[in-house]
Formats: sequence, structure tokens, C-alpha cells
Amino acid sequence: MAAKLQIHSPYVLQALPRPLDGPDGLGRYLAGEVFGQKQDGKRRKRTELAVAIDGVAVYLYDIISSQAVTSYLVSPQSVFTCAPYSLRWRPASSKTAARYTYVSLSTNDATSSSSKREIKLFKEETSGAGTTTAIPVSHALRCDAPIVHIFASSPRSTVANLASDESSNHDLVVLAADGTILCLNGETLEERWQVSSSVLSKELLSGSKSGLRVDFAQSTLAADVVEGMFGGRNELFGVFQEKIHRDGFNPDFLIAITSDKSSQARHLHILALPSEREARQTSNERLISVFAAPLPAEPACTRYQLDVRSGTLQTLSEGAIATYAFSNGIPRLENKLQVPGLTSFLRLSKTSVLTAAADGFSVYNPMYRSLQASTPVDAEVSEDTGSVFGFVTYLASREIAVGLRGPNLTAVQIEAPKNRTTKRRAEGLLTDAIRRGISRDLSCQKRARADHPASAVLAEPLPGSTEASWPEWQSKSAEADELLRNNDLSSWEELLAEVFGVPIKSGEDETEKGALTNGTASPAHGLEWAWPSARAEYSRVDRRWVFYAINKIFAWEEQSQDSKASRLACRFPESNVLSYLVDAGHLSTSNVKSAFKDEVREVDEAEDIIGAEIPILLAQADPTMQLLLGYLSGTQLGSTELVSSIKLLLRSLGLFEDSSKMLMRLTENGEEVQEQENEAVNMELDRAEEELQITEHYLGGHRTRGLGVAFSKLAACPPVATVQSLRRLFKPEEIIGLMNVLRAELIKDGWTTRYLDRTGADQIEMEAPPDGSIQLIADLMSRCIDSVGLGGWMASDTMLASSRSQEDSADFFSQFQAEVSVALEGIMEAVHLQGALAEAVSYAKRARKALGSAKGKAVSLALTEELPLGLKTDSRVSTERVRSGGEIVARSSRQVGHFVSKKRGIYSVHRISEETLLGGAGATVVQEAR
Repeated sequence: MAAKLQIHSPYVLQALPRPLDGPDGLGRYLAGEVFGQKQDGKRRKRTELAVAIDGVAVYLYDIISSQAVTSYLVSPQSVFTCAPYSLRWRPASSKTAARYTYVSLSTNDATSSSSKREIKLFKEETSGAGTTTAIPVSHALRCDAPIVHIFASSPRSTVANLASDESSNHDLVVLAADGTILCLNGETLEERWQVSSSVLSKELLSGSKSGLRVDFAQSTLAADVVEGMFGGRNELFGVFQEKIHRDGFNPDFLIAITSDKSSQARHLHILALPSEREARQTSNERLISVFAAPLPAEPACTRYQLDVRSGTLQTLSEGAIATYAFSNGIPRLENKLQVPGLTSFLRLSKTSVLTAAADGFSVYNPMYRSLQASTPVDAEVSEDTGSVFGFVTYLASREIAVGLRGPNLTAVQIEAPKNRTTKRRAEGLLTDAIRRGISRDLSCQKRARADHPASAVLAEPLPGSTEASWPEWQSKSAEADELLRNNDLSSWEELLAEVFGVPIKSGEDETEKGALTNGTASPAHGLEWAWPSARAEYSRVDRRWVFYAINKIFAWEEQSQDSKASRLACRFPESNVLSYLVDAGHLSTSNVKSAFKDEVREVDEAEDIIGAEIPILLAQADPTMQLLLGYLSGTQLGSTELVSSIKLLLRSLGLFEDSSKMLMRLTENGEEVQEQENEAVNMELDRAEEELQITEHYLGGHRTRGLGVAFSKLAACPPVATVQSLRRLFKPEEIIGLMNVLRAELIKDGWTTRYLDRTGADQIEMEAPPDGSIQLIADLMSRCIDSVGLGGWMASDTMLASSRSQEDSADFFSQFQAEVSVALEGIMEAVHLQGALAEAVSYAKRARKALGSAKGKAVSLALTEELPLGLKTDSRVSTERVRSGGEIVARSSRQVGHFVSKKRGIYSVHRISEETLLGGAGATVVQEAR
């Protein structure tokens, strides 16, 4: 069953204070993720969020508890230029913890028109006793462009750091909008080095260096870049003296996406931050430009998301999400998903994207262009906030997406499918996208060929999938319910016949009443449907009407746990609607379960119960078994339905009786009664052999045809499911009876009879069985043996010993072993015959292939009595050749004979016939001289 995500209604985590408006415009909210790190440990994302509010403060909120952790005030004239960055540091040998929160501020100077840019650190230390100490540190920047990205590098492995782990000893990297990169000390904010924007523009074309602008930046580790974006090819990073390894040399990388204001050209840059030793040098080129690649130009690109480990880049531009995959660092466009009204998106997994629009939230699969889940948003809430929703982060462990909508910090809970078996499974299979596809944008479609027009079936939407069909469904279903309450079955069937697209026979065709029509007789009320000649002629219908018809034709009755009565009942066994459901293939177990989803929700093994009872109800509705035959041939069935049908058909043919009677007779006390019953058993066993011959009478009937269809479909089912169904629905002695039926088929088809033992009359009368029948019978017999099990065989041996004698018990198994041995001996003879004729048959195939006619005519190969020595074949010499310039001309007979003679060996004799020279179908036979 396809997986299904559920998006719950968004809820407000925290109502934020209103920002102060600055001289450049309205105040903003900027949010960033919070990270945690221990001594010599990995940096992990915490369930916290840092929110900066212009002119107010920086707040740290816990997403799980929806409470503020701490806050740091700023001056009313301060404006944040980028999202804050917060790092919680906890030494391994200490109970104290330190929190570093970095912000980039732009403060307007009252005395002049210029603005002052600075980096501010709010360091908060918490001791083991619970006391907190806040230490603010500021540093003015010598940079003209505003800051767009800040992050903390990995801790430096210095001697002082190894001696004491009280401080994190990390650096702060600052990236400006014009490409200038600065490095500050993480504790004191002292400037360590600065690199101009030339490090980003030196590898670009001359026309792309002017007007450089940084649109996106992200910090990562070198090992993630090598494995995710370069496919693990470490040799491409020859600029380093050491090999990049996750547990060894693993420097910090900075990935930036830049664009040119004039040409709109975009580039992706991968930069390596300098190590501690390189940072001490006085060289200006401290950053290493590792890689630079162009990106396709997209107008008005508003959002980027880069997953380095999977090598996937996603962009948002004009309501379309473009996904790029990296191969050796080169981005390649994989797909483009057009979503109307899209304002923000968030990557959940490789095959799932969460999107936000003005009317709600949705999860799309960009790979298969399908809608996985959606939920609407209250229009009043959206109008009150007056702003769009913007995603900030996604907590994969909690499956919570957090974002900003106006002054509110909002969270969206995404519930995983109930059939998810692992901790994290990407719901991106093709089966999850079936019937959930979305329309493709015309600009993204491939140009269709004129000689291959789109199919009308694929162009039209599925019945019932449009919004306009909902009022029609409500009105007609209410009308059908009213007709059913008034017990007007004729009008009710007329309405359903119109819905299903099946015409009704007029009064002139009433002479055919009583005759079987497509599996059933005419109903008692006289209304007869005009059934199509083939099942493919049925029109597509709304699945809601299929569920409605099943719910009305059948009834689900609640039974106690101790009761063995059937839970599924048929209300109208003579209705045309039942015949339609069977013949059109709609009466599958999944459809019946969907029709009674409320009733079977708390029922264990509901599918097994439904699958076992549907064949019984169809046999009760039509004792001729023609309705059951249509059900077997036209419906997608599982092992439970097939095994139940086989059991029903075998009993109707009288091939074995109810085993409860035999067990009751065997368990009666008294030797005299036991002897009498033994004689009765002997008579019944003799009569069983006669009944096997009587079944020839049913070869043209519905029971035998249904049994053949059921056997064929059961062999295609998984073996484990078949064995489980046999154990659940058959008793051991009934399975042995089924094996006797299969043994009779082996004897009837001649699989256990030697070829030499047949008479001439038998060989003429017996038709050769299909080659696949022996495999089908062998598979079914093997599954029967597995389903009986060791305990069942021991019980069967006991029954035979009690009924007759020990010799009869042993004779049963000896006969069974003899039949298997004969079949195995036949297989061995076939293998021996194949070995003897394999080379001759292979020669015939090669000769037929070599003698193919140039004009495409059929070639008949006559095998001679004497095969060539070595069974060699020669390919035909082409009768045409290509001149210089491409002209095709025919070869003369002299030229063909010349090429044939060149292919002959020194000691060989070859006959060149006229057909050979003309390129005909004559066989080329080579006789090796000995």
C-alpha cells in the first residue's frame, strides 16, 4: 500500500515583539539555527532557534517547549544585516557550559549620514551551580558592504587548546555581500586576517568580475564535499598535500553562490579556510579557491538550499523549484517543479520537499512530480498576519518544520506514514506517486512529436478527481440512498447503470431473459443490463461509486471472537450490480476493505477474512460457479482468495470430503466401531478413484476452468504467502487431497509415464501438454508439502495406520516416492537428450542466422542427414559494397566467389553454388580435410 504523509495544522510557538522601523525601511525578523559542540566532538544542530528583531533584541527559543531560553538586548538604532549564529560549547572535563551568540549590526550615526558596521558577541557562561554570567564583546568592521553570512569554524588544534579545554578556541568567519571575507577570533573578536573579493572573481571571466554579489553561503567540512559533490574522488583536490579523510585531515570549506548584476551569471565557489599554520603566515592569499563552476541563470532567485552530503542544490525562482545534482562538482538540472503561489520551501529528504503558499502547506516529490500530502491554512489567520510564511529549519528527529509568519514563530508537524518500518524512510518510491501526479508546466514539457499525439486516456483527468464532480456525487448518492430506502431496486439499478456507463436492454430484448448474461442470470425484477463483449470495453468510473456499490451489495456483520460465522454477507445476490462488480474486476479485497474501512479498522487480519469469504458468497449467489469463474479470471487476487476458491471448487467437484467427518469416525471408541469405520474408509477410498475419472465430465464446465485459472494464478503468488494461506484455510488431510489431485494431473498429462511404455493409439490420442504445466504442478506440490509440515505428515501417517495397516501407511509414501522418482528420471533423460542434441540445435540456429535473406524474406533451413565436421557455420558474403563517397553498388558473382575463397582454409573443400554467389538461402557447409 502506498505511503501517505500527513501535515497537521500549523501552530504558533511564540508571539514575537514588534521590531522598530529603521531609516531604510520596516523592521525585520531574522532567524538562524543553534548548534552544540563538545570537546573533540561533532557539531550538531540543537532544537533551538535564534531570532533577531531589529532594534529590540536577540531571542533564543526552545522549539520543543515553546519557551524563551535567553535574550540579549540591542540599541534601538541597531539593524541586523544577517541571521544570528549561536554555538553552545560544553567542555568534556567540566560541568560549565558557554554559549556564543554572534550578530552583525548596522548602527546609524546621529552625527553623520554614514552607518557603523560591527560584529557583536554575547557570551554566556553557566557554571555547575546554575549561576549565569553574560559578557558582551563588540568589534567594528572595516568593510563597506553589509555582512550576509557569519559562522564559527572548527576548533583549532593548538598546544594551548590541548592543555586546557575551558575555551572553544574557534574562529568566526564573516562574509560580506561584495565577496570580502574576514576571520575574527571567536573569543575577543580580534581580526586575524582579511581577504578581498578577488578570491571569488579571479577564476571567472573578465565580464563577470564587476558587480559581484554573494547570494548564498554555507559552511561545511571537506569530507562531506568530497563524498557528496565529487563522488568520493579525492584525487581532484590536488591543492592539498594531505589526503582528505573524515577522521584525519578534514578542513573547513565555505561554499558560496555569487551572481553578476549586469549579466545575471551565477557561479558556485568552493573555498578552503586556512589552517592554524597557514593563518600565521603573512601572505595575502590565505584562502584556497578549490573549485568554481557556473550555474544556469535564473531570474529573481529568492531562496537556495544545499545538501552537501547528498550533492543536491535546490533553488526557488518565480514559483518553480529547480533541483540540481552534482557530478564531479558540475551541477546538472534534474527536475523543475512548478507550484502556483509558492513562497518558501524546505527540503525534507532527497525525494520530499515541503512548500508553503498563501492557502496552505504541501509536500511534493519533485522526482516523480507528485503531491504527497497537503493541508489548508485558515484564511482568517493568513489575512490577520498580512505576510507570507518563510521556513527557517527542519528538525528531522521530531519531524517539525519551523518558520516565520509575520510576528509569529510558527511550527508545522509532519506525521510519518503508519506503514513506515524504519526510523527514517524516504517516501519517494514510484508506488507512492501513483495517482498523485500534478500537471506539468508547458514551459517544462518536452516538445511532443507530431506523429505521436498524446493519448486521450492520459490527457483526461481521472473520474472524480476534479472539484466539479463533488456536488454531482453528493446529489446522486443521496438520490440512490433514497431509492434504496424505498425498496425501488429497479430505479436504483438504473441509476447505477448510468453511473457505470452500462446500457440497459430495451423491451425488445426481453426474449433473452433467463439466459445467462456474462456470468449471471437476469434478476427477479426483470431489469437486464447490456453487458459488453470484452472486459476492456467498460468505461472508467469514479472509485467512490465502486465503494458505494460494494457497501450496499454486501454487509459487514459484527461477530464475537468465539463465533465462527461469516462476517461478510451479500444483501442482493441476484442484482446486476454484483455481476458488474465481478465482471469489471472491481471486487478486489482492497476495494472491499476500503468500502468497509470504518467497520474493519479494529479487526485483525481483515484482508484474510475478506479474501476467504468472497468466493463463498459468490458461489452461494451463483451455484453454477460461472460468477466465481468471472471473479477468478478478471480480478487481481492474492493467495488467500485463490486458496479459498480452490477449496470451494474441489469440494464442488467431490474430489475430497469434509475432513471433520473422517476425524470424527477415527476418534470413536470401540474396536467393533473402528473396524466398521475402517471398512467404510476403504470403500470411500475406492470410490475416490472412480470420482477422479468422473471429473472428466466437468472438463468443459465452469468448475474445471475456474480450477485451472486458480492454479495458474496461485503459482504466480509468493511461495511464503501461499504456504500461509494453505495452512490457514486447509487442514492437513485436505492438503493431501489437493496433492492427490495434482498427482492425477501428472498422470493424465503423461509426465509420469515413460515414452517407451505408450502404445501407438495412446500417442495419437494424447495431446502434448504445455511445457509450463510441469513447472506449475511442481511448484504447487512443493508448497503443499511445505504447508503440511513434519507434524502434518506424522498425523497423516497415524491416520493411515489407524484406518488400515502399517503396510498401507508405508505404501502411501512409497507410491508417492515412486511417482516423484519417475518424474525425476524423465527430467534426467531430458537433460541427457539436450546434451546429445545441443550442438546440432546450436548449429541450426547459427546457420539460420547466417543465411538470413538480404531482402527480408523468410528463410527455411533444411537440416541434412550429414552435419559438417566441427559444426562450423560461415556468415554470408554481402552482395553489396560501398564505394568512396557513400555510393552503394552490387558485387558481381566473380567478386563474391573471390571473397568466399579468401575465407577458406588451406586444407578445406568448399562447394560454391549459384545460390551462394547470388546471396540466396543456400547453406554454406565446410568439410574439414583430415
